[in-house]
Amino acid sequence: MNSDTSTRELSVPSVLCPFPVTYDVSAARKADDDIVAWALSLDLFPGQRSELDGYRFGTFAALTHPDAVDHDHLMLAARNMTALFAADDHYCDEGIEGVRLAMSASRLAGALTALENGPRLPDCPSVEAFVGTDPVTRALRETAEHVTRLGGPAQVGRLRHETIATFLAMAAENAWRIAGHVPEPAEYLAHRKYNGGMACLVLIDVVGGYELSVRDWETPGVRDLSLTASLVIMLVNDLYSVAKESADIGSHSLPTVLSARHGWSLERSMCATAEVHDDLMRAYLRLEPEVRREASPELARYLTGLRHWMRGNLEWHTLTGRHNNRAGRPTPKTGPLGPTHDRIKADARSSAAAGVCPRCGDRHDPATAVA
Repeated sequence: MNSDTSTRELSVPSVLCPFPVTYDVSAARKADDDIVAWALSLDLFPGQRSELDGYRFGTFAALTHPDAVDHDHLMLAARNMTALFAADDHYCDEGIEGVRLAMSASRLAGALTALENGPRLPDCPSVEAFVGTDPVTRALRETAEHVTRLGGPAQVGRLRHETIATFLAMAAENAWRIAGHVPEPAEYLAHRKYNGGMACLVLIDVVGGYELSVRDWETPGVRDLSLTASLVIMLVNDLYSVAKESADIGSHSLPTVLSARHGWSLERSMCATAEVHDDLMRAYLRLEPEVRREASPELARYLTGLRHWMRGNLEWHTLTGRHNNRAGRPTPKTGPLGPTHDRIKADARSSAAAGVCPRCGDRHDPATAVA
């Protein structure tokens, strides 16, 4: 797909996200400066140095964690998301960083040792040399040390667990690309909810200076909300990164998967993706009051944190230079009604009339769909 001809005239459909934007602009600016300095110190994104200031990863952290205790806590979130973006760019997606797809799963698996924050394997100096010489593993190691300083053992373990799940999802996507496999929509969504979002949501309580109990974290209703929020977050990324992803041959997003599955134009597939997003958001809004009704004070804060993350993620995608105004990658502009909008019924009927499930965009009985 040629990004210049296929995405230049597209508009990102408005999506439902009825939460306010709340963040400290001055805190965001300081975090932007500090995260760029950190990335440069580790030699991250060497092929993107001229664009790095415009990515605004610090603003991303400030938008999604407006209740951060202080700058140190906010920088934990910024470092974590930057390390995840770096793993994606250096190991999986970004041709400009010299990615070798055939080695992506190996590099992701090898990076896992950087998440261990115990003794430095004194009898295996070669392992530590491996961690110390790779920019991504160094970023992951420093993030692991940071969360150990600010969080408890259970919180450290959660970050490790969700990062491993993210790396597995990344490896799966690259296996599709190597094999030339276009996944079914349901197959794509089954992996997408783990591909980055959960590894960020897991720090909501740490950055806020409290600890969500293991019981609350693992309660089925809370897990459902977390996974739904994660998928909502990743679908927004799919919508706003169409031009960026389309420049990489074999890269996948829900719009490109739907286009391949149904023979739809990319514009129609983007509208269908927005419908899937909105259906998930409505399901989230129906379930959240039930979970909040008996919530502990910590769980109530975490649920508010999920709202901040969904809205802040949407806001960041409208302004970041990672997806906007990159050479040869003109990101579609937001639709005329803005990024936050309860879609009109006529929009929702367009895919339903084609006999596709509103939860995944595939052709089957919607009553059997599981997102």
